[in-house]
Amino acid sequence: MKVPATPPSEFTTNPSHLRSFNGRLWRVYRTVGAHAVNWDELRHFGPVAGMRFDPHPLPQSVNPEIGVMYTATDMVTALGEVYQNGREITRAVGGATLVAWDPSRVLTLLDLTTTWPVLNGAAASIMMDDKEHTQAWAHAIHDRARLILDGLYHRSSITNRPMVTLFSRTERHPAFPPRPQFRALLTDSAADPLVSFAAKELSFKVS
Repeated sequence: MKVPATPPSEFTTNPSHLRSFNGRLWRVYRTVGAHAVNWDELRHFGPVAGMRFDPHPLPQSVNPEIGVMYTATDMVTALGEVYQNGREITRAVGGATLVAWDPSRVLTLLDLTTTWPVLNGAAASIMMDDKEHTQAWAHAIHDRARLILDGLYHRSSITNRPMVTLFSRTERHPAFPPRPQFRALLTDSAADPLVSFAAKELSFKVS
């Protein structure tokens, strides 16, 4: 079942569709170049082509009130999502850094692994298939539930493991700790065993 181009005018959301989450999150971010960011910084420019759940409205612009951050609940998925196109972990490009942290408060997430998508006219394919229409859905979700939702809980199309896409409520109601539990450049020796393990799991090259 394809994801409709236009979301319904109203969403049906039950308590069972909301997930409380306070587990560990992982991401890879750049520390060098035009797209360098801090480890706890959401991206306010968008929507960016190919990014499944960018909630920014068209036309593409910087919106201080709307941000997004793609994270995973495990390190392998975080690396797999970032390096999926070339199937190669290029450790030195962009000062790539792997970071892990535990949210400083419990997050409220819309759980797309529940019946919520089909109940609202879509399907589980919103997490896996063509990204052509998913940004419109993300924008509608964010626009209508920005006061209560910290983001989305869904599955990775690479590993089928959980991912958490964070929205701007995590900035308005701070959800990041002062320091992460783990942080290392992919070129650092501290990242060596993690990168090697992920590359083996994913059958990716490393350079």
